[in-house]
Amino acid sequence: MSDLALLAIRVIAGGALVVAFAMVSDALKPRMFAGLFSAAPSVATASLLVSGLASGAAKDARYASGMVAGAVGLVLYSLAAAYLVERLGAAAGSTVAWVAWIIPSFALY
Repeated sequence: MSDLALLAIRVIAGGALVVAFAMVSDALKPRMFAGLFSAAPSVATASLLVSGLASGAAKDARYASGMVAGAVGLVLYSLAAAYLVERLGAAAGSTVAWVAWIIPSFALY
């Protein structure tokens, strides 16, 4: 598939998915998460679509498992940071909480 066709697919799929996820997240409460829920899933889905068309399903499976590992790490980082920032301060707590992202993410990947 040509580079121009892949770019066109990425633009159309990315835009459509951003709109779809934005509509779903707009219905959720609180609305402060609407941007997060519309951006991340749509970009990930469009990236998997384009890489699948360009490289095949085997590479897509690897990319998807990396996305899942990163998502699990993000949840664990967020929980650890919420706890550690209160006890160590913003800079130290968020820095130490990176361990809670790095270890599980690499272990799952």
